[in-house]
Amino acid sequence: MKRYLIILICCFSNIISAQEVRSKKDNITLRLVNKIDLSSTFNITDNKVGENIKKTFEEKGLNFSSDDNRYFISVSFGWSYRRSTELEIDNYKGLIVDKIDGDKIIAEFSCSKTNNLERSTQELINLLMFQNEKVDNNGKFIDISEHFMKMNEKMWDSSRPDSHAPSSILADHTHPRGGIMLGYKFTASKGENNYNGDKIFSRDEISTYYDRHVSSQKFNTHSLEFMYGIKDNLTVFSNLNYHIKESTFISKQNNVYTLNSSGIGDVEIQFLYNLLSNKNIKIHSNVGLFLPTGSISKEDNNSLHGANGSGILAYSMQIGNGHFSSVTGFTVFSQFKKFSVGIQPIYKLSLHENSRGYKTGNQISVNYWGAVNLSNSISISFRQNYLNLSGVTGEDSELDSTVMILNNKNNTGHVLLNSALGVNFSFRKGLLKNKRISFEYILPTYMSYEGLQVGNFHSFSIGLQYSPGHMGH
Repeated sequence: MKRYLIILICCFSNIISAQEVRSKKDNITLRLVNKIDLSSTFNITDNKVGENIKKTFEEKGLNFSSDDNRYFISVSFGWSYRRSTELEIDNYKGLIVDKIDGDKIIAEFSCSKTNNLERSTQELINLLMFQNEKVDNNGKFIDISEHFMKMNEKMWDSSRPDSHAPSSILADHTHPRGGIMLGYKFTASKGENNYNGDKIFSRDEISTYYDRHVSSQKFNTHSLEFMYGIKDNLTVFSNLNYHIKESTFISKQNNVYTLNSSGIGDVEIQFLYNLLSNKNIKIHSNVGLFLPTGSISKEDNNSLHGANGSGILAYSMQIGNGHFSSVTGFTVFSQFKKFSVGIQPIYKLSLHENSRGYKTGNQISVNYWGAVNLSNSISISFRQNYLNLSGVTGEDSELDSTVMILNNKNNTGHVLLNSALGVNFSFRKGLLKNKRISFEYILPTYMSYEGLQVGNFHSFSIGLQYSPGHMGH
């Protein structure tokens, strides 16, 4: 019995491999598993590579229709930068799906490197039509899931709205070689009341120690994000912020004043290396630096801060840190049928004192979240962020620590647990195709402040991401 079973398995294996044809030419790989009926209609991804494939197909007499079609060709591509030109398409890959037979994949193709897109797509079509003639008409899929579903088990579904982390989390995903992402994010945050630990201190209590009572702080941030796939396993991420800061305080004479500062903050650069990637889980490292591009010399010019009518602003009102900081961590992201979960622990280490004689505190940040898909385009998320920030070491000698709580280095550092609710949108077609929009509202769940600090910060963020060339980013 065992002998007959082995013979049957061998015959079955031969049938499967007979339906698989591979060809390589001009960096093109084609795997065709079932014969394509070239008299049927086709549709294709609306991008530059898709346009070239469609043009070549139509020149050979094949029909395309956006409404009534049997085969759909899904194509994505990566970019490269060449000195003499702007960004150019460097590589592409795709699948051909038979919609009549349960959306089964019947072909897989890729081009690892192309210098001439039109010539490359023409060669691809020539190979496809040539190999299609060699496939047996009776070649059923032999349950194509046996081959391609194994392949799909290794593929992360980036088209889902929950395939990215909630809005406030940075560097949560990677890109294949040549893949690009551009992002914009706006975050608004406001804190009120003065806290020691988790306890509110009144104005009368604070006036015993300080001349001015800081009643609130507002921080608005505009962020520009950029990601580029250097290799399939290595992505570079950068983040540039523009900060707008405001602190309101009340003098002992009951006059209300506002301190303001704004400018470009420290630039963050991370390198994300894929440690594991398949259908259900992705793990990548987060390693990088903060570059001291933000100012630490912002001044108050309203004749209130110093006797000479001008004075340096407090630590939290400066735009940058004035020193390099390292970033070390990792991101784990898991997909299930209708939901996803993830965790991202990050450690930020201040590497040296700045030119004003102090160093901002080291920070441990742990984000963990879950998201549920409501449809193919919308998901909702819940996130928590544990944040442990140590206090400032050293001191800015120009700051008078008796004027207000912001000037005293002992009033820095905290442990927080924030909770956030989010909504994520991912668009596959129309004007917003290949774009993601996400919203998040953040509120404090637990607070413990060192010394006296403005606390109870509530925040709102909105993010927009665009990845040209990659379907379902």
